[in-house]
Amino acid sequence: MAYYRPSKFGDCKVLAPNLRDSDKREVWASHGLEPLKALQFSFLLSEECNTIISDKQDIIGMFGVNNMGNIGVPWMLASDGLYEPSTARKFIKESREWVNNTQGKYSVLVNYVAKDNHKTLKWLKFLGFTFINLHKKYGVNPQPFYEFIRIRS
Repeated sequence: MAYYRPSKFGDCKVLAPNLRDSDKREVWASHGLEPLKALQFSFLLSEECNTIISDKQDIIGMFGVNNMGNIGVPWMLASDGLYEPSTARKFIKESREWVNNTQGKYSVLVNYVAKDNHKTLKWLKFLGFTFINLHKKYGVNPQPFYEFIRIRS
């Protein structure tokens, strides 16, 4: 059964060649980074970083949160393996639990997502995030991005 565990720096190198096209485009637009550098950057900046392992024991994603005081910056980069039916069902449930637990540490969770990253937009809505702004030219290689937020009640 698919699961996640605390990340190891070497997980970045394993996941990078398999990153989803939508995630590759997003990290290039937002930060001008290739997949490996984006994963390493995210790993190093994260207060918590986790690696998603498939039923076949493949590394299929990484996610975490960066600490900015009362504000948490959640992120996730993954391969298409995340969409395998058994993995997707389990991850959707566990991601909701993770976001709820993470929200307990931060009064606000906020980040940006590319406007054309449709699967991620749908997942973020499911997790209870609200899209508050559309930035038509966001990032170092400007593209339309939504700013999303979740506020602890």
